[in-house]
Amino acid sequence: MDNTNSLLYFASQCYKQVQLSVEKGTDSYTYGEFSRQFQELLEASGDAEYTKNMTILLVEEAARLKQNTDYLRQELAFEAKSSSTGNRSKAGKYEETAFETNHQPDLQNRRIGRNAR
Repeated sequence: MDNTNSLLYFASQCYKQVQLSVEKGTDSYTYGEFSRQFQELLEASGDAEYTKNMTILLVEEAARLKQNTDYLRQELAFEAKSSSTGNRSKAGKYEETAFETNHQPDLQNRRIGRNAR
């Protein structure tokens, strides 16, 4: 299996795990959107292993914290932005949404402490 097929297979297996372990959010979270976010993180980081590890970490975090797919979508977007800017705290300052402000007082600390390398 070449690297591209391997990554596509990995993303599909992660999405199956999302369907099994993460609650549904207010907006549907299709495989196409999940796959696009996975690809954006891969392009931003330039590191397939990091992308896989971070994706697993985020899916497990969402399940452990009893968050939903809206949270997972938000955090995958944050990680892609963080990887492209190279600055976790600066990337977080761009994302002041009502969801984060009202429901996640410790979100910034989780983001800063997250490490998949």
